[in-house]
Amino acid sequence: MWTQAQLAEDLQNIGLSSGANVLVHSSLRTVGQIEGGGETLLRACQEVIGIEGTLLVPTFTFAHSDPAGWRDAPRTEEKLREMRAQVPVFDAVTTPTMTRWLGVFPEIVRTQPEAKRSNHPVVSFSAIGANAAFLTHNAPFHYPLGSESPLARLHQLDGYILLIGVSHTVNTSLHLAEVWSQVPYIHRTVTLKTAPDEGWTVMQGSPECSDGFGKIEPLLRQSRLLRQGYIGNAPSQLMRQRGAVSMAVALLQGNGSILLCDDPDCLWCPTARKLTAEQMLSF
Repeated sequence: MWTQAQLAEDLQNIGLSSGANVLVHSSLRTVGQIEGGGETLLRACQEVIGIEGTLLVPTFTFAHSDPAGWRDAPRTEEKLREMRAQVPVFDAVTTPTMTRWLGVFPEIVRTQPEAKRSNHPVVSFSAIGANAAFLTHNAPFHYPLGSESPLARLHQLDGYILLIGVSHTVNTSLHLAEVWSQVPYIHRTVTLKTAPDEGWTVMQGSPECSDGFGKIEPLLRQSRLLRQGYIGNAPSQLMRQRGAVSMAVALLQGNGSILLCDDPDCLWCPTARKLTAEQMLSF
């Protein structure tokens, strides 16, 4: 069973240090048995980064979009009205993280008394530490993983990305690279419920599939932009966010579809690949 002291030592061994601003993507199940559970990992992170550091986690929610755009969208207007009425409005204080997709660690961070959370109905982030307010305040509604987002603010701070037991398919900072590269598919819209009684708003720049993001890992390794180790039992990677984003931007500027997944049944990537090809043909 892993203790706080052991986890703190693992975090230091992989390269995390005092004063770091770090975005953590994690799988507690992969870490293994932790004495005191996920809060012990949180305390270990805080111990290592200290009072001048900041811990940032994704606290995404996916229950606020218009059912008309769902894969199994209702076929009748009556049923659609019923389902729309049941869609909740996001509340930064009370709406829980979608732990099914993000794991339980972000929810542990979000529910700490000192945590700050950005106010976006789908892709919010929570943070604890010296720069928590800066990272989460006044997040943009449109292009929520682009400029002025918590990801872009972490970039301003020259922060880190730490993957604990997860792969680059959850590395949300690569969505920032998609926006900054101006790939053709970043302009997708989605309708979100933003107020009670049928208050809906169209959001521009909806981030989509990230299953192809793992393609960048060999290049990050070759460029020595990754530090590898174990946090408990979990294979983990630490990297400067700026280095990873710069690598992704360079790749996307050369080939706008390079980080799309190759699943022909994906709901988004075949369309995104077609949009990219059409833009290339227009030059």
